Amino acid sequence: MKGLRARAGLGAGLQINIGKAAKDGEKKKITEVSDAQLAQMYKLGAMVMESTNTGMDVIYATRLKDKTETVIKTRQKAESFKTKGEEREWRITTEYQLNMPKLASLCQFYEVLETKSTYYVIMEKVEGQDLFEQMASNKITHVESRDICHQILDALRVMHADGRIHRDLKVENVMVDQLGGAPRKGQAAVAPPAKDEYEPCSPTQAKLIDFDTVQDWEPMSPKTKDVLGTDGYIAPEAYSGTYSPASDVYAVGVIMYKLLTGKFPSRNDIFDDLPGENYVGSPAMKRIQGRLKDETMDFRKHPLDKCPEAADLVSKMLKFKMDERPEAQECLNHAWFKLAPEGLP
Repeated sequence: MKGLRARAGLGAGLQINIGKAAKDGEKKKITEVSDAQLAQMYKLGAMVMESTNTGMDVIYATRLKDKTETVIKTRQKAESFKTKGEEREWRITTEYQLNMPKLASLCQFYEVLETKSTYYVIMEKVEGQDLFEQMASNKITHVESRDICHQILDALRVMHADGRIHRDLKVENVMVDQLGGAPRKGQAAVAPPAKDEYEPCSPTQAKLIDFDTVQDWEPMSPKTKDVLGTDGYIAPEAYSGTYSPASDVYAVGVIMYKLLTGKFPSRNDIFDDLPGENYVGSPAMKRIQGRLKDETMDFRKHPLDKCPEAADLVSKMLKFKMDERPEAQECLNHAWFKLAPEGLP
């Protein structure tokens, strides 16, 4: 299945558990409102983009009490959920995301409203373009690429420490503002800073968006029945239903490789499954997983050939075996992030 598939390890050193630390009385929940109440709270605007998902739209909106510009993802209950169980699972994961720590590299959920027919997920309006559009319209330098990767990994560090995995990281799910905006260092940060004390070398601001595939994770989490994610970014173990923080790290490795070289690390013809074949155990999923095991990735493409530190990190993130990949915090501590910007090819 081309493009987006069906949508529906925490290391011993990770001790923070920020979202779960909040007292029950302090946690935000989905709020029921009438259509009339919704109209008094938000002025709905134009569509942000054409949605490819049934019963879902993404629109601009203005919060009337303070004129804050927002983006709202709407979900029609009758059309966007296959079963009541799927809807319940979505409610749980959405409320969890609503209570995630504020971090400059995570798109913030302001609130989630529910009418009789529709859910409204109100989010901050993120400036810039998604990374796919940015790469198509502007050259992204090695320095900017490193800043973007650092911000993505820092967001994952917080999510993973909080027992959450993304499962659909890709360039389309990263917003980038090359004009910079407010300073990143400490911006709206409730989570403790990363241990590496990295100083950004460009004004580029990156932010993760689209949390529809995010779920709770722990080492004994059961396997999934469907293969979730997007061709080229899906970790090898996910083809047999295993997702973990290491699967997200693999996807960031793909993003890093693509940012630096302009190419995917794996050949596109590996992913030749047809619609309806993306379930665990299907011949197509076994075939693709086997091809990834045999795939030889080229870590000598420019600028990797001129930057052994970058080649080392991305090769480790893209290891076939999940237990051989570094955790997000380990990636943040890598030598690539300690190089002087003038030394980057």
